[in-house]
Amino acid sequence: MPEAAFNSVNLQECLDRWQAGDRRAADDLLRATGARLEKLARRMTRSFPNVRGNADTGDVLQNSLIRLLRTLRTLRPKTTRDFFNLAAVHIRRELIDLARRCKGKRPVTLDLPDDSDRPVHRAEADSDATGTADFDLWVRFHEAVDALPADEREVVGLVFYHGWTQGRIATLFDVDERTIRRRWASACEKLRDTVGDVQL
Repeated sequence: MPEAAFNSVNLQECLDRWQAGDRRAADDLLRATGARLEKLARRMTRSFPNVRGNADTGDVLQNSLIRLLRTLRTLRPKTTRDFFNLAAVHIRRELIDLARRCKGKRPVTLDLPDDSDRPVHRAEADSDATGTADFDLWVRFHEAVDALPADEREVVGLVFYHGWTQGRIATLFDVDERTIRRRWASACEKLRDTVGDVQL
């Protein structure tokens, strides 16, 4: 089942089989979504300064998938969008756990391939320049993202982890861009109330 052909019908079929105990359903599900999930894990790992130099993306993804499959035993995402949002939640939680375990470890500098379509967040640039990022702050930030209302969490995820514009998100959600701006502003206010003055 190629990833391009994966849709809500395929998702529900795989989930039916997985919840009925068919272990091959998990293989089909991950084969169909694996490339996209790996890309998601790689991008999200980059937003955890003390993890990205001490953990392999493959390990992050594997541990996240174990969490995801456990959840899919009882929870049924209605759409592929819901599925990937749920996957992002589990990747973020795995990275938060790794960040705690990596606390105090000096990040290993890696020569990453050029990725010109990826925006460099100010927090990431500061971390690379000084090597003294406040890791506790960023763990709290990602935990706060996880606690946002679902519609705001999804917007923050697409902007912060994927680098999407608000206009592109509005098109995806089929809503006015002002709706996305309101959700973004509300999410930023909540994050700053929880974490402090983090520049997004």
